[in-house]
Amino acid sequence: METPLSNKEKYVSLVTFRRDGRAVATPVWFAAMGEEFGVITETNVGKVKRIRNNPRVTVQVCDYSGKVVPVSDPKAQPVLNATARLVTGAEAVQVRKAIAKKYGLTYMGFAVYWNLSNLLGRLRGKADDSPETAILFRLVA
Repeated sequence: METPLSNKEKYVSLVTFRRDGRAVATPVWFAAMGEEFGVITETNVGKVKRIRNNPRVTVQVCDYSGKVVPVSDPKAQPVLNATARLVTGAEAVQVRKAIAKKYGLTYMGFAVYWNLSNLLGRLRGKADDSPETAILFRLVA
């Protein structure tokens, strides 16, 4: 099945929905993983909580800051409906590995920063022992 989203794009705006229906957009890195796309995330963030309550999401190609091309522009990318699920353990590790492979040195720089940040947090007594969490989303017709 040909998909309007590929691994060539760098960022997508992942839109999750609050309980009252309001949309919350977050620009994210993503990687194709078979029929799904993976996103790495922290465990205790809003998008994870919103997906727990409602797995319906939309995605649209964007720039690093989340800016999408206006619909009136001929270069505009479509808004794609998807269903998301949260994964931990080995599945989350696979998502992280796919992101690392796609983003290469950029991801390595991020990983160094992330690990140092976590280390400093532990030294300050703010250890986060939550399991690694990732998001997998599948486009729906």
